[in-house]
Amino acid sequence: MFKTKLTDESSVWYSGAALACFGLAVAAGVVGSFLTTASLVNAQQHPALNAIGLISLIISLPLFILGGHCLDLNDREKTKAAKHTF
Repeated sequence: MFKTKLTDESSVWYSGAALACFGLAVAAGVVGSFLTTASLVNAQQHPALNAIGLISLIISLPLFILGGHCLDLNDREKTKAAKHTF
């Protein structure tokens, strides 16, 4: 009985982490695209904005991968809990 309670809490944690990762990845991708495009169009912009834009674009891919991993863990916990339920 105690084991089932821990499984329910961990699946909620995995869902929240996946949602946060996907949200941050989309935001980083949009901001990175905007800053990189703006720095290419306007060459007089500060060069740090180009670097921030590229870093944001690069970080968005691992965040998408981490969000997918959290969804896989969530699915694994749900199938494990369903097998143990009689």
